[in-house]
Amino acid sequence: MESITQTTAANVSYAIMNCHYVRYPFEYFLDSVKNFGFLNIELFGALPHFYIDDIDDALIDRVLTGCRQRGINIISYTPAQGAYPVSISIGEDNSRQRSILMAKKCIDTAEKLGVPKMLISPGFGYWNQPHEVRWHLCREALLELSKYAQIHNVILMIEPLTPFSSNVINTSDQAAKMIEEVDSPCLRGMLDIGVMNYMGESISSYFSNLGNSLEHIHFTDGPGMHVALGDGSFPMLEYYKQINQIGYKGYLSFEINDKRYIENPDAATSKNALWVKKNIDK
Repeated sequence: MESITQTTAANVSYAIMNCHYVRYPFEYFLDSVKNFGFLNIELFGALPHFYIDDIDDALIDRVLTGCRQRGINIISYTPAQGAYPVSISIGEDNSRQRSILMAKKCIDTAEKLGVPKMLISPGFGYWNQPHEVRWHLCREALLELSKYAQIHNVILMIEPLTPFSSNVINTSDQAAKMIEEVDSPCLRGMLDIGVMNYMGESISSYFSNLGNSLEHIHFTDGPGMHVALGDGSFPMLEYYKQINQIGYKGYLSFEINDKRYIENPDAATSKNALWVKKNIDK
């Protein structure tokens, strides 16, 4: 398949994540990316491809060599944080400090990969604590991590999550408030279409609240788990038009992680490639 046009009139580009390829080798994923015409990936750092405890210089070199051989760019790094024993907001000092150290290792890894951006999760705290306690723990961790990221030339992107994953930051106005309080050029915001819908927000509210700090978008259909474009009921073309009209110039990253695609991930990748060609790259 010929390469998908990577830039529209509004300079919006596309990337695809490896979430739905976790039952296949990383090189298989890269071959599929190339075969379906994509040039950019967002690297999901999870077992078996790139889990933090498995990362060493040899694995980093393998990933970089595989991408270079196929002409593929890594535009962002997303370490697995939600379903793993990690939280920068937990009220247990040992667990929280381990989580912060893990995030620092991930920042080091992003620098070694030459990747300019890394997603960071706000984590979760105890429900029987006041929200301001969880908020304080998260802010103090992000202050530390933002300073570390600045030294290593990495931008951190804080992701609002549903209450199932985080009880600290769930909305764009909360993300904007945290970014303002941390006050670092290395802490920015992002938009996940699924979270936006679940929390009853809109494209316009995200851009209104986050403004120029909105750095990245997970552009996936739903509801429920993130599905391929056209497999859900979200008005994805209308969302694209709104994003385009606002003048966003970053990446639309396709995060596909519904278990229906585990056996045949190429089916989902193909749907996204065809959706882009049909609706955007005309």
